Amino acid sequence: MPELPEVESVRRGLARAGLEAAVAKVERSSFALRTGAHWAKRLERVRRLQGCRPASVDRRGKYLLWEFLRPGEGSWTLLVHLGMSGRCTVHPAETPKAAHTHLRLRFEDGRVFDFVDPRRFGGLRCDTRSALETSAPLAELGPEPWSPEFSAEALHARLHRSRRALRDALLDQRVVAGIGNIYASEICARAGIDPRVACSRLRPSAWARVHGETRRCLRDAISRGGTTLRDYRNIEGGRGRNQRALWVYGRSGQPCARCESPVSSEILQGRALFWCPSCQARPRGRWVV
Repeated sequence: MPELPEVESVRRGLARAGLEAAVAKVERSSFALRTGAHWAKRLERVRRLQGCRPASVDRRGKYLLWEFLRPGEGSWTLLVHLGMSGRCTVHPAETPKAAHTHLRLRFEDGRVFDFVDPRRFGGLRCDTRSALETSAPLAELGPEPWSPEFSAEALHARLHRSRRALRDALLDQRVVAGIGNIYASEICARAGIDPRVACSRLRPSAWARVHGETRRCLRDAISRGGTTLRDYRNIEGGRGRNQRALWVYGRSGQPCARCESPVSSEILQGRALFWCPSCQARPRGRWVV
């Protein structure tokens, strides 16, 4: 599933595309997308975008927020969730429509924006910015990794009594927005902490490493255009490059990027977990410092 670095790379690609012409036509497939109360098809309202001009593109966690202006009337914001296999592309109108295209915006300058999602776990909603930000799922998100509210002290204060595994706590979007299984595993590896260790066993010094490596890991992945393991592509259809720099994720039995010991793996809470038994050895005492 695309995580923060992949969504941020898509956001930057949309900004680079420089779309300014008004939306001439909105085309939506007949297929429903993501299930759940916040994603009902009646809430999508994407046809509101017809006649609007695209403006700024923002990101919140794993979600894109694309603003569209209607001259003299205000603005609408398109919320896009890429789900498991969603892709956003911008190309000339004569480019054949890809299979599984669920939203196509035709612009007056002859270009088109397509949202393609073979597995249909992605989601679309169009509403005012304030309505989106004050309702689920955005209203339920925790701080961004680079916000002042995300700190080592805040992590310790929130999680020092939790018996959850560190990896699982990092996956909680209420703790920090945007991290998925790939980067949770990589953050634990870079911090040198066994991802299965309970949060309650981490000293403030360990939380400081987790905090620092969260920012560093995500920043490095963004600089490489994200991680492509299967479906993720950028706006131009290219693959990310960060998969070449992963320390442990998806590398079971292969050498750890730091010490060359074989990477271990198991399934924890229904998700694959990867770690180096040498660099991330289980603590012998009660505390991880």
